[in-house]
Amino acid sequence: MPAAASAAAEVPIVAHPLPLGFTAACVSAGIKATGAPDLALIRCPNGATAAAMFTTNRFAAAPVLASRRNLRDSRGHCSALLVNSGCANAATGAQGAADAETMIDAVAAACDCTPAAVLVNSTGVIGKRLPIDRIAAAVPALAKACREGTCEPFARGIMTTDTRPKMSTRTLPAARGGQVRVTGMAKGAGMIHPNMATTIVAVTTDAEIAPGELDAMLRHAVDRSFHRISIDGDTSTNDSVFCLASGAAGPAADRAALQRALDEVLGDLARMVGQDGEGFTRGLEVHVRGAASADDALTIARSRQVAIAGWKRPVKKTSSRD
Repeated sequence: MPAAASAAAEVPIVAHPLPLGFTAACVSAGIKATGAPDLALIRCPNGATAAAMFTTNRFAAAPVLASRRNLRDSRGHCSALLVNSGCANAATGAQGAADAETMIDAVAAACDCTPAAVLVNSTGVIGKRLPIDRIAAAVPALAKACREGTCEPFARGIMTTDTRPKMSTRTLPAARGGQVRVTGMAKGAGMIHPNMATTIVAVTTDAEIAPGELDAMLRHAVDRSFHRISIDGDTSTNDSVFCLASGAAGPAADRAALQRALDEVLGDLARMVGQDGEGFTRGLEVHVRGAASADDALTIARSRQVAIAGWKRPVKKTSSRD
């Protein structure tokens, strides 16, 4: 965003299409008192390679720990991603861990896949238990409701204090003709700081790509996007960026172009998260030129962020949301 830019004006929400090989849906499972959508699922019926980056917070939430394990045990493969909003299932001890496992088992049964192929996360109030019976009861109908088409239901289902859903898409040529699509969805409005700025992001692509390469590409993109935004200096318990590749469109014609598309989608989402931050009124984008190295440039940029925040630090509300 430009230096001293005003908060982005309201713009119509544009629905972005899911890449081939994915379906999605959301429902209200009664987690939010408002009755708003609060349980969102992405299915990969034929499976997908997967990569993810998780919070650096020492008190990572139960679903983060479960997803880390499943990603490792599946060797980078996934059949479903379930995210609930309204409750973070963080600081919930052994019962929270058991609730995360119940979510995984419910999705595995509904999607006819192994538990290790299920990734989960939660977002919302910290320190509160999930209404796990409601969630488990809602999963079968949610799985049946998943459809091809727009990613908007998933983007809406993961919102907490967000004022609008956050989506971005890029397309590029596929090696065997046709096109490859990269589509991302994100939530995030508070506790925003570098090294996994508070967010849950799901990026899907129909490109064919091996787990190891997908992991490297995701790390490259996150380092240049969500690792570089800051609002209030807090890092959350549930921060996660998931990237799933169905392979349904075949390999991209140009690997570098695929990396650029992923970088741009995550860059878009990071800006949207920053602009929708709690109390956001203006933004500043720092550009450093002439540094001896990329690491030096990043150090200078981050020190500049700190200086600006100290010059006119916004009033910070105490928050118990992730």
